[in-house]
Amino acid sequence: MSFTNPTALWLLLLVPVFVVIGWPRLAYRRLRDMLSLLIRIAIVVLLVLGLAGVQIERAANRLAVVFRIDVSDSVAPEQQSAALDYVRRASEAMGRNDQAAVVVFGADALVEIPMTEQMELVQVGSDPIRLNTNLSEALRLGLALFPADTAKRMVVLSDGRETVGDASEVARLAAASTVPIDY
Repeated sequence: MSFTNPTALWLLLLVPVFVVIGWPRLAYRRLRDMLSLLIRIAIVVLLVLGLAGVQIERAANRLAVVFRIDVSDSVAPEQQSAALDYVRRASEAMGRNDQAAVVVFGADALVEIPMTEQMELVQVGSDPIRLNTNLSEALRLGLALFPADTAKRMVVLSDGRETVGDASEVARLAAASTVPIDY
């Protein structure tokens, strides 16, 4: 369990104030007043937990990987074929319940293979614009492909020469979403 705003937990110090104010005074109404007090305390505690942003984290036992292959003009054909070989070997080593997708990119990004458990990449069939390298668009598209109930990972196979876009901004977004980027 974690909190997005743990400083809000200081508001739990108000619970004793609610107990003192709401403590039953009359004997013949004690049961009803005690029940009312318990409900009020529960409401206050739940409101404080809501303000603190309580999160219950579960470990995912399935992995989703999005491979991004740079096919722009700055990447030599030998490097592109080496990237394809790497993706083939990695997909063969994946677990039974793991999923993978492939995005090819240049100036734009295209989904070569959507998220699937049985990935077979023979050759790249998509043809993005090859004049520029827009890594940020490829990262954004890859983030959109991830299923919700999996551990996520991005693999970038590129020369890293970005000519369009701002990949560092998207990398911060991926880090905030706890998606590691391997390159």
